[in-house]
Amino acid sequence: MPVANILLLQGQVRVMSYIASMCHNRSTTTFLDLAGTPFTVSEKENVFTVVGVDTLGLMAGTRQSAIYVIGCQTEESSPKNLAAVEGCTGVGCCQVALSSNVSYQQFSFGNSTSDRNISAIDDKRHCRYAMVVEADKFKFRTAYLNTTTFWDEHNGEVPIILNWAVGNKTCDAAKKDAASYACRSSNSECINSTSGLGYLCNCSEGYKGNPYLHDGCQDINECALSPSPCPGRCVNRRGSFYCRRRGLSHSGTMILSIGISVVIVILAIAITCSYLTRERRKLANIKERYFRQHGGLLLLEQISTGQGTTFTIFTEAELMEATDQFDDKNVLGRGGHGTVYKGTLKNGILVAIKRCISMTDEQRRKEFGKEMLILSQVNHKNIVKLLGCCLEVEVPMLVYEFIPNGTLFHFIHGVSGCCDAPFSTRLQIAHESALALDYLHSCASPPILHGDVKSSNILLDDKYSAKVSDFGASIVAPTDESQFVTLVQGTCGYLDPEYMQTCQLTDKSDVYSFGVVLLELITGKKALNLEGPESERSLSVSFLCALKEGRLMDVIDDHIKGEENVGMLEEVADLAKQCLEMAGENRPAMRDVTERLGRLSRVTHHPWMQRDPEEMESLLAVREPSVDGVEMVSTTFLTMERTVGRGLLEFGR
Repeated sequence: MPVANILLLQGQVRVMSYIASMCHNRSTTTFLDLAGTPFTVSEKENVFTVVGVDTLGLMAGTRQSAIYVIGCQTEESSPKNLAAVEGCTGVGCCQVALSSNVSYQQFSFGNSTSDRNISAIDDKRHCRYAMVVEADKFKFRTAYLNTTTFWDEHNGEVPIILNWAVGNKTCDAAKKDAASYACRSSNSECINSTSGLGYLCNCSEGYKGNPYLHDGCQDINECALSPSPCPGRCVNRRGSFYCRRRGLSHSGTMILSIGISVVIVILAIAITCSYLTRERRKLANIKERYFRQHGGLLLLEQISTGQGTTFTIFTEAELMEATDQFDDKNVLGRGGHGTVYKGTLKNGILVAIKRCISMTDEQRRKEFGKEMLILSQVNHKNIVKLLGCCLEVEVPMLVYEFIPNGTLFHFIHGVSGCCDAPFSTRLQIAHESALALDYLHSCASPPILHGDVKSSNILLDDKYSAKVSDFGASIVAPTDESQFVTLVQGTCGYLDPEYMQTCQLTDKSDVYSFGVVLLELITGKKALNLEGPESERSLSVSFLCALKEGRLMDVIDDHIKGEENVGMLEEVADLAKQCLEMAGENRPAMRDVTERLGRLSRVTHHPWMQRDPEEMESLLAVREPSVDGVEMVSTTFLTMERTVGRGLLEFGR
């Protein structure tokens, strides 16, 4: 192909390309194959053009193995209308922009109505042309339609622009190989190609010439330009120049001062923008590092494969907006693993956002993304739903569903306490909490150990249903000894003594902690009371001592004591005692605890147990003859009531 011009600095070359034509006595088809060369047909400077009456032209092109076809059809018009045509507007001539830089192109003509409507005589006067041509080098004339003027005038060729670049490396990669680096001039600079792979060379500012040759970029003598760039004397320097102020007039001094001021302002703005850009890029890199460090890539990979589809990865900005910049007025609670804030997402959904305190354990940090994915797939009505997390911060933040009625700890030990809560409600809360822990131990895949079971980690919804929360100390159940934790975590008063000695967290550790929660529910006392007598500081120790000495009712909450509850209180106390066994192997599994609490809960909701005591007395009492005018009520109904209660309890078993 004849080369017309090499556009050195633009990375382009102008060549002459053949025209595809179809006439009554001549037909040519052309193709251009640039595969394996550093050249591509430029999409910006060229345009696909079809010339002829009612002509359909087609071009097939390829770009990096992608194949596409574009077409263009001209309109058929009368000679009168053709005479008024100016430019390529669709009548006799049409143009279509290229969709990408192509490395292969081939032209052809499709069937058109002129094949049927134009007579043989007229057809001899019509030629059809299809080509890719440099847009600025083509101007349509109506004379091109009736004769071979277009072909003869252009000698069957039109100019097109090809893009080129050096090699297939970026500037940074190319500079590492000095032998093949193409920017040979010492006053040159490298620019990454905008049309694909490779790079181009340009002379540095203040120089001109060929940057691909040694000493090819020569200094520009700005002082020799006309008009002179200086109002006074101009002094040329390599790559620049300066103006001497000698002899400057007052107006020249003013202009120079204004110019210097403008330059200073521009430099200040440029430096500020550069600093802000660098800081923004630095912050983005830090966020990306944290995201990778906390397992974000693993989460994205798993979510893309269809797992954890309801799990959302939030940005720090979203969570800051939801919590009013983490304002203290939105704090729901503070604990050993972090602070929990109330927040409102953009869609109006209320959430609880937990900001963890720290993650110093490297192994824990690596497995964080996997654990978050597991927790996002936990779906149980008595476990707080993990909606998502934020990983682009130093310490991850977790986003949970919002539970309105606070914690079980405040329900029991708050200002009002749970003095009005009946035994059946307390038993229901215990049963639902046990259901959640049993699900984690037995149904989750892989099993999960909570690690910090306590009343402040059990939330209550608007119907006082239990929701187990706070998995900050949770781990996936270990499969061998190498996976056991080496640092004891948890809360004093709830910690499993065996766990404190062996540092091996097991499902039986959760059972022990749950046993302490059971005691809180039936005694109304805190797990650890440092202000009381030494013998009563530990709830579990004081309970076991009272049980051993036959003083169970002395530690039971007065509000749930009653003849009708004695049997079931003894059952719950016995279950709590088994949960608090020193040896983990002697404790029941969470599944057994759940079943026993379920039986007890069903008994408390049986219609016989819902009877009002006065109504039961009126139904079951046997009245004795009056003594001194006072009618005596037999205790028969009390005996029957106890018998019925124990019978229902045995039935529940």
